[in-house]
Amino acid sequence: MIFGIWPGVVAADLVDFRPIDCPPEDPARTLAALRQLQGDAPAFYVRCYRHFGAGMHGWPPGSSRTPARPELYAGDGRLIDLVACYQSPEPDPGGFAEFVREAVRDVAEWGGGKVQVGEELNMPAPQDGGSPGCFDAIAAGVAAAFEERERLGVAVDIGVNSAGMADPVFWRRMADAVGVMHLAALDYIGLDAFPDVFHRIPHDQLAGSVGYLLERFRTVTTAAGVPASTPIHITETGWPTGADRGEESQRFVLETVANAVADGDFGVTAYEFFGLRDGRSDGEWTGRFGLLRDDYTPKPAFHAIRDLVGGRSAPPSAKAHRGPRPDRPPTVE
Repeated sequence: MIFGIWPGVVAADLVDFRPIDCPPEDPARTLAALRQLQGDAPAFYVRCYRHFGAGMHGWPPGSSRTPARPELYAGDGRLIDLVACYQSPEPDPGGFAEFVREAVRDVAEWGGGKVQVGEELNMPAPQDGGSPGCFDAIAAGVAAAFEERERLGVAVDIGVNSAGMADPVFWRRMADAVGVMHLAALDYIGLDAFPDVFHRIPHDQLAGSVGYLLERFRTVTTAAGVPASTPIHITETGWPTGADRGEESQRFVLETVANAVADGDFGVTAYEFFGLRDGRSDGEWTGRFGLLRDDYTPKPAFHAIRDLVGGRSAPPSAKAHRGPRPDRPPTVE
């Protein structure tokens, strides 16, 4: 399994995107923390976001790219996971397709990794599902990503994702938009999952809940036409600290959920945390998902996840990061 994390800071609440005043990112300290988390792991994802458009509610100034310079964190086994978010206030599949092509080129230039086309399309605004024409845009973006990768002959994986409990209606609509051939050609399908964050779960039931969530995700996506052999990536997961959410509880939940995924037989090959550092450690829990406090001091979870990465990491398979698998067509005319 390849682990990863989002290292950026957005000057906004990470749930409803209300602007908040956050301490700025310190690239040197961020890189040092990433190196500590990676340890000797041969590969480690650094998750980054770009937004096409200002969003239905408008994004805070300077947040269209987080972190601002992903290339600072690439290299030495660190691969960029670049999310191309569709946030256009009006339908623009052609413009988004070009946006995705640029993302593929940049990830290739930074040494390889993956491009996720769209972010949580099954969720309403402020996520991509609230943007007009979002399904057509994601379909255009997926096709453009495959074409650009094939044109350049580069090592960039292509995927899509959803959040929460898998919805058969959504995945059938995704399949209809993307098309059977491109759906089958995806290098991975992503799942954003935050057990015990928005709906509290007794901690002795956490591992079982994670198993059910992943089993349903595999069943629903397979029924929609995604091959059962397509790897699953946990593209976001985390647990925030706050007034009634202690730092030791964060450590326990993150370890429990990660171990449940790693010990299960779900076809999960990547696992990414959200995120590295709090937006404001004196603010509400919605801005405190970090393994570090906003001053870069570690919470107990930071050391626990560092040890988990060291003990659970595996090198990329021979087929990883080298384009579409041989049995999957790269493009459809």
